[in-house]
Amino acid sequence: MGLQSFLEERIQRYRAFYADKEPGSILVQISPYTLNIDYSHLDLNDKPLYMWDIESEAEAIIDNQIRKVRYFNEYTKDLDNDYIPIVTSGLGVGVNSSFLVGNEVRFGIDTSWTQPAVFEWDDLDKLSFDKDNYWVRILKRMAKHSVNMCDGEYAVITFSHFAPSDMANALRGNQLFYDFYDYPEQVHKLMDISADAVIALERELKTIVPDVMGGSVAAYAWMPGHALYMSEDAADLCAPEIYRKYCRSYTQKVIDAIGGAHIHHHGKGMHVHSEIAKLRNLHFVEISWDPNCPRPIDNLKKLIDMNPELPIMTRCTVEDVYEKIDVIKKGRVMLMLIVENLDEAREAVAFIRKHSRV
Repeated sequence: MGLQSFLEERIQRYRAFYADKEPGSILVQISPYTLNIDYSHLDLNDKPLYMWDIESEAEAIIDNQIRKVRYFNEYTKDLDNDYIPIVTSGLGVGVNSSFLVGNEVRFGIDTSWTQPAVFEWDDLDKLSFDKDNYWVRILKRMAKHSVNMCDGEYAVITFSHFAPSDMANALRGNQLFYDFYDYPEQVHKLMDISADAVIALERELKTIVPDVMGGSVAAYAWMPGHALYMSEDAADLCAPEIYRKYCRSYTQKVIDAIGGAHIHHHGKGMHVHSEIAKLRNLHFVEISWDPNCPRPIDNLKKLIDMNPELPIMTRCTVEDVYEKIDVIKKGRVMLMLIVENLDEAREAVAFIRKHSRV
């Protein structure tokens, strides 16, 4: 089934955004997490992750998510918006390494965790992607159900992957940050195994998840061609030279195998952003605004100057838009706009459209 017209129109704007390499193109998302929405009247089965029986309720988790997406679409139907509604597995980060090693995953309120699996370097020889791994099968079930239930008002993402550095951190634990200096050869092997695992899982899920108007989705945005989401959180804890020596080539290996990518990292890692921005075939980089860290929007000019053509996604307030529009126009920017209500959102979006090339 094709997408509904409102989504097709949004994707056409993304196409124009990517086609125009000049500064001054601005997209703006008003998303469920940037606008306070009351879902209580929907009588959702909105229990925390740890209360779900994943084995028997994997599809029910997706159904819950779809109901929220449909309500948000209806609630914001009159809002000019670049938000791409997405349905995904959403099982937290514990699954991102357990799909390779089969470790127990512990669930919390809205995310999950697992334990390292590489305690001795001989353990690397035991790491091998298995499409019959329990979590691979769960992710495939959830992806298939997401696709089967789609009536064209949302897009399906394959998975929110770790980058190889995040995967290596999960498999080895924080010992990894010592290993960069003590065991460089073994770290390279672990990074290579991690890259291969990400590629294998993406290819397995892509057999289920179709293209979205010739593209892919991540971070509630559209990208041309086959592209994937990767988080570079561990990289934010590294010096730029460590990322350059141990991490970037393996993230690039994944991108080269798939075709393109979106990278997510954090305000804590602005010191390494210039190295991440050098990755080839990046469609955009999201740099998150986090508590007790520098706000990326306050350093936007510096981020743009590092790589003027690379689209940057970041969160900001309505006040930021009005105060910083001249800086925003110097780059190609995707704004994740925090708003109080729909009226405020409409005014801010109208202002952004007047100043944007697309």
